[in-house]
Formats: sequence, C-alpha cells, structure tokens
Amino acid sequence: MQNHSEMPRPAGVKVTYRRVKFAFESRGFDRYWHGSSPFKSLFWTQLSTAFGPGEKFFIDSARALGDQITDPALREELLEFCRQEGHHTLQHKKLDRMNAQLGIDVDLCRARYAWVLDRVRKVADPIDMLAVTCALEHFTAGFAEQYFAQPEIGEGADPNVRALWEWHAAEEIEHKATCYDIYRQLGGSYFGRITVLGAAWPLLIGLSVWNTFTLLRNDRKLGKLGDVIGGLRYLFGFRGLVTRMLPAFFAYFRPGFHPWSDDNSATIAAWRERSRAHIVHERGSDADPVAGAQAA
Repeated sequence: MQNHSEMPRPAGVKVTYRRVKFAFESRGFDRYWHGSSPFKSLFWTQLSTAFGPGEKFFIDSARALGDQITDPALREELLEFCRQEGHHTLQHKKLDRMNAQLGIDVDLCRARYAWVLDRVRKVADPIDMLAVTCALEHFTAGFAEQYFAQPEIGEGADPNVRALWEWHAAEEIEHKATCYDIYRQLGGSYFGRITVLGAAWPLLIGLSVWNTFTLLRNDRKLGKLGDVIGGLRYLFGFRGLVTRMLPAFFAYFRPGFHPWSDDNSATIAAWRERSRAHIVHERGSDADPVAGAQAA
C-alpha cells in the first residue's frame, strides 16, 4: 500500500470543512433564477436534489473501509471529506426546500437519484461501492472545474444562488482525490475503476436530462423551443458543459491517472479569497466566525 505522503498533492491543498451561509436563504430567488431560462434553472434545480442521496452514498462508501486505512493523514482527510459532504447536503436541502415552496417537484427528482444508488448498494461490495464513488467524484470534480474555467456557465444566474454552487464546486475540487487515494491504498483495481466509470457517467447525465425535461413538462415549458434547444447546447454543444468534460472522462482511463495530475489548486485559493464573506467558520483558519456570519 502507498502512503498518503507519496500521493501527489499541490502545495497548500488541504481538505478543510467550512461552515457557510448564503443570502438566498433570506432573500429568496425567482423560479427561473438562471438568466430567466427555464431549462438552465431547472437543470441546476434538479441537480441540487442529487446531493442528498449522492453524498450519503459517498460518505458511506468511504467510511465502510475506513478502519483499513493505516495512514493517519489520509484518515484525517477522510473525516474532513465527510464533514464537507455532510455540509453540502445541508445547504442543498435549504435550496431544495425553497424550490419546493415554488411548486417544483424536487421530491421526484431526488427519488430517481436515490433509487439508482439504492440499486447499487444492493449489488456492490464495499470496494465496488468505493469505485462508484471515485467515478462520481471524478464527475463532480470535472463539473466543478468547468464551472470555474468557463464563466459563461454561471452567467446571468442569481448571484446568491451562484455563490452556493461556487462554494460546492471549490470543495469538490479540493477533495477530488480523497476517495481515489483510499481506493488505491486499499488495493482497488484499475479494471474495477474504469469499468464503473463507463457506466456511471452516462447514467448520471441521462438522469439529469430526464429530470430536467420532467420539470420543464410540469411547467409547460417544453414548447419554448428556443430555450430548450439553447439549454441542450449549453450542455452538449461544441463548448457545452458536458462536452468540455470529455477530456477528463478519457483521462481517467490512463493507468497512471491521479486526480491531481491536473493541478487547479489556484482555483480553490482564488475562490476562498473572494468568498470570505460566506464562510462562517473554517477549520484551522483565522476566519472570524462572527464577522463571517454578519457578512453573509
């Protein structure tokens, strides 16, 4: 087994739990908060519902084999990873509740994600569940990287809701190697991880599109062809969000792949510097909890 100290990590990268607060809680937001586009808004709305069941799956997968981790640094990183993921769920549930109050069927979207993950739990052993988690964490990290690399992805969005997504994206990048390193240390196979990836990404993307079209149908917005076509281009066009993630998808198949082979640690540092007002508390930092809460 490899030691955590042997794993590539850029200087200054440390998985860190941060308690945050965002103004959308008190100020609210429009139903179509992303540039008045039903497609873009409902796409992100339904994606938010994935994090309750998804992050519980991630935490359970990582913890199931936690007692086999011998490296103290990686065990501590696992604890911070779980704290981060738990707080992501908490914040997204706030967003989901507010969308539910607007009459959006977030429960149906969440149930679809949960159903798929429950099926995985029934057939996969702990190391295979961890392989699934690695594949989905690679997806969320790739998604997050594109979110920051392409400012147009968030263009026109309500800044208070966008702040939530930027925080989540930064932390997905920060902990993108945690479960992967656990998988490697515990002897997870190359074949196991790449086989899972080939199924996990298309399934997740398919569920996201299905949920988006369901919400559009519920809102009677499928007839707005310009918005629907524009939304599909937003995801799958030449510079679309999903299309731009394809290099990350194929990079995962390299035998020597590691998430930090792509060093985008500067993205986390830049986010943290400009978003201090949203951080109520940050472990091991000099952040002022009182000032942070007031600013948020």
